[in-house]
Amino acid sequence: MSKITNHYTRNVGMQVQERINHLGIGQKMQDLPEHLWHESFRYYVKEDPSRQGGPNLRMIRLDPNKPSLTVTAFIFNKFVHPFENRFITTREAARLQGFPDNFEFIGSLTSIQRQIGNAVPVPLATAILQTILQHAKAHHPEKSLFSALSIFSGAGGLNLGAQQAKLPNAKWQTIASIDIDRDACTSLEHHFANKNVICQNIIDITQPKSLMSQPLDLSYGGPPCQSFSQAGKQKGLSDPRGNLIYEFIRFLSDLNPNYFLLENVKGLQGINNGQLLHLIIDDIRKLGYNVTFGVVNAADYGTPQLRKRIIILGCKQDLGFVNLPLPTHATEANLLLQPYKTVGQALQNLPPALVWQKTTTK
Repeated sequence: MSKITNHYTRNVGMQVQERINHLGIGQKMQDLPEHLWHESFRYYVKEDPSRQGGPNLRMIRLDPNKPSLTVTAFIFNKFVHPFENRFITTREAARLQGFPDNFEFIGSLTSIQRQIGNAVPVPLATAILQTILQHAKAHHPEKSLFSALSIFSGAGGLNLGAQQAKLPNAKWQTIASIDIDRDACTSLEHHFANKNVICQNIIDITQPKSLMSQPLDLSYGGPPCQSFSQAGKQKGLSDPRGNLIYEFIRFLSDLNPNYFLLENVKGLQGINNGQLLHLIIDDIRKLGYNVTFGVVNAADYGTPQLRKRIIILGCKQDLGFVNLPLPTHATEANLLLQPYKTVGQALQNLPPALVWQKTTTK
């Protein structure tokens, strides 16, 4: 077994520990005795006259026989270990995202939680980038190395997908990665041995072509998605983070790669009744791309997590269309599909968890 890093959880207070101790498999806050409910949860359920739909889960003990719910930067006071009376560790969350154990995240515990929660699940990234690579190789059989640029890289879920997507005679070469988060950049540099990580605000890169010393085959990335997320306020382009999706399009316009992969939360398709998504796609089509898009579930591609994302793929019009990859997993196995990977499978064979101390640096 490789060295296990980032296997940390936090100590909790007496009341939180009592809640954890009371939770059974799959149980949530509303399944606890009412005296253990969080104050805001009690208000929502009992007193809030404006409430709509079901209450926020707040806390859930993971079922070892199912994929987890969506991993976010906030699950570390929400997802309880299936068998142990504690919240899951950062390494356990990384496993639910499909990160290999040899990927070490650098930074404070809060920063590491954010890096993991914001990442694209690695098995999903690999499936998509494998599909694009197959298309690229079919149209350029003489090539064996296809150049790629990673934009809004974060801790590198898509980067790892590009690294893992390979054919016997072709692979991606990510020649540069761009992100503004210093800790995420350090994690990328640490794992990929500093393969040209550019830690800079993408808005300040006014001449993207200056980054490239060769024609580009692929641009891939996931612009910050908080303004499109159901967990946020869905402010769309009124939120500055939403405008960053047009920075991705600006890079497409300037670099003119043969292919692109744009990943975001599924909430993007609901902004203004879908008008925003179609405006984005229309702008990309005007650059000379054929576009394919759809919502996919990461569990369908071997991730032990039910995480739905919108994927927008494109290639230059003379290359036809790139389709989304076919699922490889399903709730129930059949001749073509494997069963979903589960929390229990993802968390097996880990050593005892460590408690994060203030003196811990990574």
